[in-house]
Amino acid sequence: LQPQGGWSRIDLSDEVRLNEGTRAAQADHAEFARAEQTVTLTGRAAVRDAASLTTAKKLTLWQSTGEIRGEGGVRSSDLSARGSAVHLAPVAANISADQLSGNSKSGRALYTGHARLWQGDSVMEADSIELLKTARMMNAVGNVRAVFPQAPRNNSSASSARATPPRPAAMWHTQCAKMTYWDQENRARLEQNVVVQSADEKINSNALDLYFTRGNAGKSGGGAQGTAPDGAAGVTGAQQIGRAVATGAVSVQQGGRRATAERGEYTATDGKFVMSGGTPTIFDATEGTTTGRQLTFFLADATIIVDSENGSRTLTKHRVEK
Repeated sequence: LQPQGGWSRIDLSDEVRLNEGTRAAQADHAEFARAEQTVTLTGRAAVRDAASLTTAKKLTLWQSTGEIRGEGGVRSSDLSARGSAVHLAPVAANISADQLSGNSKSGRALYTGHARLWQGDSVMEADSIELLKTARMMNAVGNVRAVFPQAPRNNSSASSARATPPRPAAMWHTQCAKMTYWDQENRARLEQNVVVQSADEKINSNALDLYFTRGNAGKSGGGAQGTAPDGAAGVTGAQQIGRAVATGAVSVQQGGRRATAERGEYTATDGKFVMSGGTPTIFDATEGTTTGRQLTFFLADATIIVDSENGSRTLTKHRVEK
């Protein structure tokens, strides 16, 4: 108690449960500090509202400013797609880290130390992951590793589409130093020492822009169905890579074939790469070297379209499939 009367600090122990409006909290111990206007929860601490749930060994809440800090085994889950900063799939987004610094009023949350986010088939790990709810952005910095599903390729005919059972989505495994994702633009930018590995190819470049398309809700990660979140009318499926644009010292490796240029653009629907800028070159272990002002090649076959000052020509290499 304060000398002039009134309380300065309150300590509660043993299965503490708190409720205020739509928010609820629980912990083994709670400490209220009047001057700082803080509530510190320790021991199996949890804070929940209509949109999210956050747990940690220790959570500190600033009642006047909306600040929240978490320490030790932090984990947050978006209970509603309406409250998510990003919508990689129509299922709950989860994120874990060693520490959390956020603000419920600004909608910013910074997770640091072994940060990991997963939603549907998409997974991301980094030294830190920042979520900006209002801007619907995500920033990942430091040793970034992410996995995203690729949009399926077009079937050659309707009959083949009916005869062929659906295959699992091809996954892209990416590495870089920094990644920024804009949910409203369906775009992610990877920067610094970018490496992408999939079942078909490996891409190296200085930077890479990924452009996503929405898959069908019934085929998205988790198989969840649902309505679109606010501000994203018609968005029901998982994000899938539909196009990728690599820039700066681009190298694409596919089996015994390697293509280099300053720019490389890939489209998932037809498995096509277009190499341009600098001196586009394709090195083939069995068929030799091809150069041109612009080179187009396909993952499914050995066809190369060469665009040069003398016009365009198509080369068909006879590759023996393994």
